[in-house]
Amino acid sequence: MNTVTLLMAVHCHQPVGNFDSVFEQAYAQSYEPFLSVFERHPGVRLSLHYSGCLLDWLRVHRPEILKRVRALAKAGRIELLGGGYFEPILPLLPERDRQGQLALMRGALRKDFGADMTGCWLTERVWEPDLPSTLARAGIRYTMVDASQFAWAKRWLPPEQQVQDDAFWDVLGAYTTEHGGSTVTLFPASKRLRYWMPFQPVEKTIEFLRGLRRETPVTITFADDGEKFGL
Repeated sequence: MNTVTLLMAVHCHQPVGNFDSVFEQAYAQSYEPFLSVFERHPGVRLSLHYSGCLLDWLRVHRPEILKRVRALAKAGRIELLGGGYFEPILPLLPERDRQGQLALMRGALRKDFGADMTGCWLTERVWEPDLPSTLARAGIRYTMVDASQFAWAKRWLPPEQQVQDDAFWDVLGAYTTEHGGSTVTLFPASKRLRYWMPFQPVEKTIEFLRGLRRETPVTITFADDGEKFGL
């Protein structure tokens, strides 16, 4: 049997104007402890997203964590995700403002971490069919959406890439979509894993992942908020 790869994307955000005490609580209970645990496991890699609003606060109040993230990115353990700098819902913006938000984030990732922006976090994972044109124009190759976004395509998806039981429907793998000749890759984020991690026993998740083994390698995506890990 072949391997099962768990792809992880963790998104951290505090809105503009939130109280400093809330930022500090999220840092102390979630952002810093999560990174500390991650640093102790060199065999693990993941994608990480800090919103522009959160980066603004961290630069002033906790610049040391940015240095740690930069070191992890340089070592190839973290891939920094871009997105709209102030966490806008991109489909609600005109194209020029979409590009402006994405460009602000690209500049921040280069300045703070020396990283390029090839993937992005979609605010609330809101998707519209014209987004491939926007994202490709900004140099973005992939993003994550909820697996439920694929529900209308069930009949066309390979049966071996679908996992159905009484509680959840999962979609494995990744898929390319296009608009106006521009393409982007979508990773379907598992609702099951979003509900289980970290609230269910680790053994339950591991047992599920082992049960996904096929004749060919398998990937499944977890993409959710970093605040749930501690806060």
